[in-house]
This record gives sequence, structure tokens and C-alpha cells, in this order.
Amino acid sequence: MAKKYDAKATIDNILSVAAKLFLEKGFEKTSMRDIAETAGISKGAIYHHFQSKDEIINAVTEKQAEINTTLMQNWLSEMGSLTGKEKLTAILEKNLESQEAHNLDSVMSTRIKSAEFILAYMQDCVNKDAVFISEIIKEGIVDGSLTTDYPAESAETFLLLINVWCDPAVFQGNAEKLSMRLKFLQYMMKSIGIDVLSDTLLQKYLDLLQKLYPEEG
Repeated sequence: MAKKYDAKATIDNILSVAAKLFLEKGFEKTSMRDIAETAGISKGAIYHHFQSKDEIINAVTEKQAEINTTLMQNWLSEMGSLTGKEKLTAILEKNLESQEAHNLDSVMSTRIKSAEFILAYMQDCVNKDAVFISEIIKEGIVDGSLTTDYPAESAETFLLLINVWCDPAVFQGNAEKLSMRLKFLQYMMKSIGIDVLSDTLLQKYLDLLQKLYPEEG
């Protein structure tokens, strides 16, 4: 009896393989044939689900964004009556510790070469994740633990800086450079009334980045 076709499994396979190839080879240098061969399927099977590479890269970033959003929502549901500042700090700590939130880190460490992928990632930071963070900041404003007049803009700027500017896969930097970027981010957030980056949390971020992107000897 012929095995039933599993569309979801095929899509998941395509997206997983495509993400690795886009990051390793770059978006332009990755062909649909490359994706098909690496995934062990025909080009026709890919075109059955995606009309172009643009659709695939959009789906890859959307999938990871959905995973991260679900994680944050689950974490938030466990935080009860914490203040907005306490919630935001806890989410940052949990994000650092979560394996699922960093399941693409080993791929990212090969150095990102696709400008299209980075652009899509930045757009997700602003259009999706920032909305979630902004709501927590607004809670902090109400309960008095945070004091900013710009919750949405603060959330967008923070996510772009922590996820893109402080990522040496995007903007190259040694340990000293990364440390200074993180310290500046800490100073900036404190200056605008969102003091959620402790020295301990900054060191954890730096340790993670150095582990992912060790300096070449």
C-alpha cells in the first residue's frame, strides 16, 4: 500500500533545508534545485507548495517568528502578577536559556550571507515581536516599573539592536566590541526608562555570542 503523502512534513522539510542553505550559501546562490536535492524531493514537490524562493524565505522567517511568539506567550502566562519590568526581564532571561528559541543558532554561526534573509528578520522584529514587547512595556508604565513615552518605538529599537546590531554574524565584532555594544544598549534602555538589562544579563548575552561566534585565532 502506497504511503500517504504528508504535506505538512514536506513543507517543514523544505523550510528547514532552505533556512540552512540560505544562511550558508546566500539567498541568490541557492537554487530551487539545491533545496530539492538537499531535501531529497523533486523540484515539482517544492513548486507544489511554493511558487518561488521569495515565498520560501518568507515562510522560513514566519515559522521562526511564530515559534518565538508562542514561547513568549507561554512564558508570560506563567508570570502571574509580576510587574512589567519583572516580566520583561524574565522573558529576556528565558529567551537566553531556551533551546527552542535558539534552534537556528548553529546555522547562524556560519555567518549570514543573505541580505534578503536579514531584511525579513528585521521586519519580523518590528512587525511582530515588537508588538508583544510593547504591550509588556505598557504594563510597566501603568504599574510604575517602567517610564517611557514611547513604548512601541522603544520595543522596536531594542529588538533591532539586540537581535541584529549586537549579532556578530551581521555586524562583525570581537569580544570587546560586542561588550561595548551591549553596554551601550544597557545605557540607552536605562536612559529612556526601561532598565531591564542587568550586568548579569549582559554577561550571559556576551557569553552566548562568544560561544556561537568564537574569535578566529
